[in-house]
Amino acid sequence: MEAAVRDGGRPVAIQADGVSKRYRLGEHRSLRLTAKRLARRVGNEDLPAFDALDGVDFTCLRGEALGIVGANGSGKSTLLQILSGTTLPTGGEMRVCGRVVPLLAVGLGFHPELTGHENVTLFATSLGIPRDAIEHRMDAVTEFAELERHMDTPVKRFSNGMISRLSFAIAMQLPADIYVFDEVLAVVDAEFQARCLAEIRGLHAAGRTVIFVSHDRDQVAEVCERVLWLEHGRLRDSGSPEAILDSYEHVSD
Repeated sequence: MEAAVRDGGRPVAIQADGVSKRYRLGEHRSLRLTAKRLARRVGNEDLPAFDALDGVDFTCLRGEALGIVGANGSGKSTLLQILSGTTLPTGGEMRVCGRVVPLLAVGLGFHPELTGHENVTLFATSLGIPRDAIEHRMDAVTEFAELERHMDTPVKRFSNGMISRLSFAIAMQLPADIYVFDEVLAVVDAEFQARCLAEIRGLHAAGRTVIFVSHDRDQVAEVCERVLWLEHGRLRDSGSPEAILDSYEHVSD
């Protein structure tokens, strides 16, 4: 998709216009209840609705580092899933210009029975990365994750920290326009966190677009130049990290 242009010629990377996501509570409660409802020819309209997102609007320019904060259940993960294309909105539109590398959860997309090497190939292939490019970057992924002795081991035997290291290493070595990080540093040690944050700042400095979600205020302030604040599925505020994080922390307390 061709990027729109804003702010004196700076292209738009992400444009969200009235993005909403509605779920029907209980629609997957059990096969028995679903069969009974179908037998009665009753649709989902009789089930209570839950709006995970409700008319969210924002623009992210190419090369911007954008943070997203909000309490659990505020809609952060749903927004990132729509941005990454793993789910569709029920209202509005999300326009994304460029290839996205999403790190939405520790080990998301990994197959537990496959080895570290095999999961790198699987993850990268799912993003449309050519096989020769994957093989070319495999050693760099392994070295960054510091898992040289474990890459032929099924990831079901990895700790959460090892899986997080591998996830992040894959993202750092794959070419993309937009990188999405959702609490991916929560289970790694402080030394690896510092390396990851330096790499994210490097992506930003190189002109890549970064979407960063963390409950760690200091990490958000270090990485991001602008922050969105989600509350109950709506955009409550946006602005500089200092202003938004101060207001968010005050309300959270």
